[in-house]
Amino acid sequence: MVRLHFRLLVIPVFLAFAGCSHKPFLSNATDSNAALEECHKLSENNNYEKANECLEVLKSRFAGSSSAAYADVDIGDNYFRKGDYLLAAETYIAFSKLHPSDEKVGYAYYKTGVCYLRENPKPIDRDQKYLETAIQYFELAMPRVPADLKDAVREQWAEARMRIARRHFYIGRFYYRTGEYLAAIPRFQEVVTNYSGLGLDEKSLYLMGDSYLRVGQKERALEILSVFEQHFPQSKYRGKLAGKAGVK
Repeated sequence: MVRLHFRLLVIPVFLAFAGCSHKPFLSNATDSNAALEECHKLSENNNYEKANECLEVLKSRFAGSSSAAYADVDIGDNYFRKGDYLLAAETYIAFSKLHPSDEKVGYAYYKTGVCYLRENPKPIDRDQKYLETAIQYFELAMPRVPADLKDAVREQWAEARMRIARRHFYIGRFYYRTGEYLAAIPRFQEVVTNYSGLGLDEKSLYLMGDSYLRVGQKERALEILSVFEQHFPQSKYRGKLAGKAGVK
């Protein structure tokens, strides 16, 4: 009687597990387009992990189709939607390496740049190690993206450059305020040389010129003053630097 009772308990438990088993992905898909639609429906319902599993099955079952070729882009998009930016970037990069001449490679470059941009913390006093990489991918994307994405690429590229410029300026000003003038100079030089036109040029030039004065390199400060006279003749910082250098 005990053994029979055990069997009666096991049967409903087995049926419960059987009822919860997952239906295989793409079990009814007859072609790659139908398969892609099934995977996209999962993405639309925010089931990003299942959508990516579905897309991996699509890549295997319909290898060689255009849907399979673009599956990595869709997988990257799903990682991106989840906020897994480094995984998304790796996936976009994999697609761009496999299909360097494809029409979607510009989009893959662009999204790679966005991933690296978002992976950086917004406070400029924290590590910004991915910003240069983001800029590189935006510059790869610019000539390759369709017209409707060009403005977005430029905006993200400009944001990445501004964040780098602000970080250099922030570090340079810290060194300046703590009297480390020789350490401050290269930071301000970086701003005016590689990130000009972002609104930091005049103050960077002034602080760089004043740093030269404070370490006894007046001739270098006068060179910076000549840059002011050529590019920013009406700047208040030109007058301040001229006064410190003893120039009328």
